[in-house]
Amino acid sequence: MDASVLSALVGLIGVGAGAGAAFGGVVYQQRHGTREARIARLRGEAVAAAEKMLAELLAMQHSLRLGSYSAAEEGQRDYQRALQHHHATIQLHSQWLPDVELRSRLTVNALYTQVGPVGDSRSDVDRRGDGMALCSDSIACLGAFLRSEALPVRDAHVDQILARWPEGRELHTFIFSGPPVESDETPASPA
Repeated sequence: MDASVLSALVGLIGVGAGAGAAFGGVVYQQRHGTREARIARLRGEAVAAAEKMLAELLAMQHSLRLGSYSAAEEGQRDYQRALQHHHATIQLHSQWLPDVELRSRLTVNALYTQVGPVGDSRSDVDRRGDGMALCSDSIACLGAFLRSEALPVRDAHVDQILARWPEGRELHTFIFSGPPVESDETPASPA
């Protein structure tokens, strides 16, 4: 084999290897950029959801602080609806958070700000105070998330509040039901 053919062949192989490396680098950069953009987009969505939940938690704390004990029956229903709305908003926006433990903790805390265990003997002031403590725990958790820190340990008071519901600690949904309504109407039967 002639030396000129051999050097041309080696040159051709070198050009092919260089082109392959350049193409591989471009593909890698493109995939890496796409992955980084996706991560940044998801983090942005999670931060926006956390900010919305912080606003809801502060509004929930405000509602709990004011209470409804001096309101008429309609005012008490509005108070309960407001707490339910805050809980539902927190539960909805928590779905954008990447941490399963954080999502669970936020939704459980929001739920137990408005419900009590069967036979709950706490006064209205105690229930509202406990609800505010649960909101504070959720605020601390969201702050840790925004700072990219580990979830804080629950304080003893919040653990005592949640210990009242041993059968429902992982309950995320609930149904409110009023007193049974008697009706004179019978279901229509197909003719």
